Amino acid sequence: MGKVYAGARALAILVAIAAAFATIPYVAVVLLVLGAISAIGNTPEDTIRVFLIAVVLVVGSKALDAIPGVGVRLDVIFSGIGTAAIGASILSIVLGLARRIKSDWVKPAGTQSVS
Repeated sequence: MGKVYAGARALAILVAIAAAFATIPYVAVVLLVLGAISAIGNTPEDTIRVFLIAVVLVVGSKALDAIPGVGVRLDVIFSGIGTAAIGASILSIVLGLARRIKSDWVKPAGTQSVS
């Protein structure tokens, strides 16, 4: 399964690059879904990194517009990668909430309930 996650991550980067040079319908949706797929197998440490990547790229990519000639394209590429990271972040949060809810309601084996 690790190859699927890596493939989704690589495809998200390629889509973000292609979107800087061509119009891709529903590109944000595609990037969000690819980002979410790439996050399924993430460890907690990977999740923290993805959160940081998402924030930096979404907030900072606009500053790349200042580079003459290529800035606009770089902005589109890195904001697209940031969009994929947002998709990964959202799925990571949902999976974390699901694990938390499950651990709140499912008692570990061998424990007795106190009435």
